[in-house]
Amino acid sequence: MNTKGDLKIYQENFVSIVEINRAPNNHFDYQLIGDIADIYEELDTNKECRAIVLCSEGKHFCAGANFDQDRDMHDKKDPYEELYKQAVRLFKTKKPVIAAVQGGAIGGGLGLALSADFRVGCNESRFSANFAKLGFHQGFGTSVTLPRVIGIQHSSDMLLTARRVKGDEAMKMGLIDKLVDIKEVRSAAISMANGITNSAPLAVESIRATLREGLAEQVEKVVGHELEEQMRLQKTSDFKEGVKSTLERREANFKGE
Repeated sequence: MNTKGDLKIYQENFVSIVEINRAPNNHFDYQLIGDIADIYEELDTNKECRAIVLCSEGKHFCAGANFDQDRDMHDKKDPYEELYKQAVRLFKTKKPVIAAVQGGAIGGGLGLALSADFRVGCNESRFSANFAKLGFHQGFGTSVTLPRVIGIQHSSDMLLTARRVKGDEAMKMGLIDKLVDIKEVRSAAISMANGITNSAPLAVESIRATLREGLAEQVEKVVGHELEEQMRLQKTSDFKEGVKSTLERREANFKGE
């Protein structure tokens, strides 16, 4: 086992397991995303790795950014610019990734799950593009990745309503690829990865590169727009109300200003 920051890396046969250890919610920042990207790039050159499982220790896969610790987000462009710079790196790596999603994949956490090729979930999984409930624009390349996986109609529904999608519905709309018992999420993801490692590794990388051609470039382009819209909307009263109401666990009183 190796470690890097809040990450642990295990090897099982030809599967590399990258585990986030910021339990229970596994909130991210640019450092965590950068560390994941570093590990992915290292594994790109490791012949013992033919597939990656991205998982986390705790109640949730990733509950996005920690608004409770960062309540005053106004005019903080640089950290978010760095976050998205690191996020783009996730899409430029070569090895297929399976995300094991127990609990919530919320906001940017959904974006992280969507950076993977496949997602394994359970009935307790919760997927939410909760940006509109916070009063701002989606990020992490979700503008590209979500419609790519579930289509524009389902994406519009999730983004505009900000509702939470449970595991069974996520399975039906194609947001997850396998639905299992919560105790089996990680093992099922590893099993899926093992199925990939049985194929010729050079062929897998070649096929994957063809299927994902242009994706990293699309994400890199859209995160610039996402960041501009986030910074614009973070100056509004609705954004203040969205964050406040979320922390107070109540319905927001948005005024369109």
